[in-house]
Amino acid sequence: MNSWILEGERKITAVNEPDEVIPAGHAKVKIIRAGIDNKDLYNYGRKNRTIYDYASKIIPCSSAVGLISECPTHEYKSGQRVLLSSLPKMKGETCYDKGYLRDYATVPFNNIYDVPDSIEDNALVFIDTIATACNLMERLALQKTQVALLSGVSVTNVILAQLVRYHQALPIIIDKSEERLAFAQEFGIDMVIDSSSENVEYMVKSFTSGKMASALIIDADISENIDASTRCLSRGGKIALMNANSDTKYHKFDLINILEKELTIFGVKNGIGKVSMAINLLATGKVKVSDLIKETVGFADAPDTIGKLYDAQASILKKTIIKCNS
Repeated sequence: MNSWILEGERKITAVNEPDEVIPAGHAKVKIIRAGIDNKDLYNYGRKNRTIYDYASKIIPCSSAVGLISECPTHEYKSGQRVLLSSLPKMKGETCYDKGYLRDYATVPFNNIYDVPDSIEDNALVFIDTIATACNLMERLALQKTQVALLSGVSVTNVILAQLVRYHQALPIIIDKSEERLAFAQEFGIDMVIDSSSENVEYMVKSFTSGKMASALIIDADISENIDASTRCLSRGGKIALMNANSDTKYHKFDLINILEKELTIFGVKNGIGKVSMAINLLATGKVKVSDLIKETVGFADAPDTIGKLYDAQASILKKTIIKCNS
């Protein structure tokens, strides 16, 4: 079986390993699509890794689409198309961390999901991101007409903006890049704020007729100047944190404002338990991702592609898909 393995700072190596014996409760799957995300780029460029990191052989891509190759116990049929997720079906189970940037993988049933024919291969690699967004939305519990601020234009926040509208609430996206804000508007997010040239607090006040926002969603991989955004929340508002794959781990928060307004802060790590919901949202068109796909490249092009994405990650607005059977 062939795979790409991250072995050090900006180092990715091709590895050919003998076929594995298929354990009970597993199936061998031929990978046909895998998606690169920010976690992969962070691991690609990561410095000061430990001995354990090197020994663990990090294989990129936490979600993929595949065809069942072998399933000795016949829970899945040969040739059946399935979604492979890092997220287990049951809460309390560990996430699959071996990665899917390979031609074949032996995967536990707990990480294999049935999918309808109506969803295209490339769209399915967004499932883990959509599931995480669903988990965040459940925690926010937004009501109709409430306003949610999204800090930074990213794949994650564009998906979240669609879910905010699906719940009949109103998304406002904040970013300092005109290019990223223009992309958000092309995706139908009408209320945007350019933090490089506009007073964020004043603009939110204007958009909400003085009521301010009920929620602030922070994608830590792209967000900047979070401190100013927290002052745009109404009393009792919620701050939701997700993603932290960049080298920037620390942000400023106005603690006096948080205490005076009695704001709630929580983090969302993943979407365990929400994968089936995410599949349904894609199948019914409630979430659309076709315009969030940058390109599809071949398996052999993975090293060059990851290197280019890493160098340009500050401006990444779309996901790159690896076609693993080419």
